[in-house]
Amino acid sequence: MASKGNNYISYAQSLVYEPQSMYLECGQASRISIELKTLGTKRILIISKAANLTGKNVTDFITNLEAAGFRIFTYKIKYNYSSSADILGALGEYRGYNCDTIVVLGGSEEIFCAKMVSAMAVNNMKDPVEAEGYGKIKKDISVLCCVGMDNSTAISSNIAEFRDENSGRWVTVMSEYLVPQIVVIDTDIAMKSLTLVSLCSAFDSLAMGVECCLSPAADFNPSYKACAYNAISLVADNILDMKDNPDDGYLRKKIAVAGVYAGMGIRFTGFGYSHLVTHALKSVLGPDHGKYYCRILSKVLKGSMDLAAPRLAQIYDNLVRDEIRPGQPVMQGTPEPHYTVEQSAKAFLELMDNLYEAAIPNDIPLPEIPGDQINGICSLIKNQAAEFGLVSMDEETLTRILSRL
Repeated sequence: MASKGNNYISYAQSLVYEPQSMYLECGQASRISIELKTLGTKRILIISKAANLTGKNVTDFITNLEAAGFRIFTYKIKYNYSSSADILGALGEYRGYNCDTIVVLGGSEEIFCAKMVSAMAVNNMKDPVEAEGYGKIKKDISVLCCVGMDNSTAISSNIAEFRDENSGRWVTVMSEYLVPQIVVIDTDIAMKSLTLVSLCSAFDSLAMGVECCLSPAADFNPSYKACAYNAISLVADNILDMKDNPDDGYLRKKIAVAGVYAGMGIRFTGFGYSHLVTHALKSVLGPDHGKYYCRILSKVLKGSMDLAAPRLAQIYDNLVRDEIRPGQPVMQGTPEPHYTVEQSAKAFLELMDNLYEAAIPNDIPLPEIPGDQINGICSLIKNQAAEFGLVSMDEETLTRILSRL
């Protein structure tokens, strides 16, 4: 929820994004060679986890790039989260092999790494922390093609995140130059993703779409708001079907496209409180806490209902009660339409919780935050909230929310 004096929103209003080339159909990954040649590509660094590089469809994809005349080099991600160590390792190979293009295969962690390598290579940065915040990257990144293997919003957002291994902090970078030039969602390749990974990343897209809608800035930018609504409805309408039919490429594509929409939506609105809470937990308690984003969102919204209720009610009324979206109700047992703001808001949160429980019924519970760390986490959140111009949440409310996670 952003205030009128939001510095990030003022910054975002001045940004101009180049159109992304999107290859969204099954089997289209092999077609990127033509565009890469048009962009002047000669030497490609492939960034991915070793586990992503196995399987016939992926090896055929890489073989096709070689057959098209490109020199191919590979950096294998070593950490199971986005790390400054991998960024610097990949940057060394990018520069050492004199590459001009990156093709990344994976989800958020791999894409964040690739974005930072592309940005640092062109902007002559030595430490990725130099780019922290927004507006620090002054030149466009080198050619970057993202082949999505989960439902990440990173594929279309203006964001990169990573853990700085020197300080242990979770660092966020935002720039119009971090939007990849080429996006590929090819279910022949993405089908390798584990179902649980796909489900969790889909709920990240849902959460980010909700936070976009909570920003007052969305009211003045209907296209961004429409992207957020599309992300929410695509996940809500299809997540349970995808769980029951994990090999259905069409369902997987719709969920992946939800990530694209959510990433586009957040380009203007920036972050909300639950995203900042997740960042703080990742800094203090470790990167694994990133997987709790959607559940943290639900807890934060319930704890700040007086601020969030009008916009939550609007989401519920537009996407559920009025059934603007096509198709059947989101799930059997969807709450009957309510007409007060508070009831509609609560109905939407109930719907989110029910979807999550139905999709991931045996998920591990949110870990309890040690009481002696709550004040420090509050300070981290309030500092970042000020940077993004969020409406001030009083410390008592924030402390109460954290103690109930």
